[in-house]
Amino acid sequence: MSFMKNLTLAFVLCLVTFCCASPTSAQAQSNKPAESTQGDRDQTLKQLLTEVRELRLTVQRATVSSTRFQMLIERERVQQAHVDALSRQLENIHSQVADMKGAKPQIEQQIKDAEDLLDRTPDPNAHAELDSRIKGGKANLARLAQEDERLRNRETAVDTELQAAQAKLNELNGQLDALMSELKVP
Repeated sequence: MSFMKNLTLAFVLCLVTFCCASPTSAQAQSNKPAESTQGDRDQTLKQLLTEVRELRLTVQRATVSSTRFQMLIERERVQQAHVDALSRQLENIHSQVADMKGAKPQIEQQIKDAEDLLDRTPDPNAHAELDSRIKGGKANLARLAQEDERLRNRETAVDTELQAAQAKLNELNGQLDALMSELKVP
């Protein structure tokens, strides 16, 4: 029995030794894959972090571009309204100048007719009335000349302002086109 006891004891000791040594060996073998798995996780996390940073930059750029785009559109809208208002003013001035050009020959003809009639009228009352009509016509011609000069000066000023406003509008359109091109590039 003692042999059997010794054999059983030896077997138990071998089993205990094997059990104790086996997990250490298994851990040593599994540490390499665990380290490899940990390295893969770290690499994946770094890649994800890099992509999140790139996405954040892309969103920031898009936000800035969107804000610039909205500001340019608003500035363009305001500038277009200014150009339209100046164009209407210029058209109005052209219309007034044309009206004056049409009125001037009529007044000149009225003065000429009154002068012709003045020479043929012997009545002093009619003569005084015709003389007053001639003076009124000449005063109207003088006012027309002054108004014509004022309108021409105003026309020049509005035309210059319109050209400057149109140039500014063209510049804003150029900036908007550049921004649109910038947004199209991936």
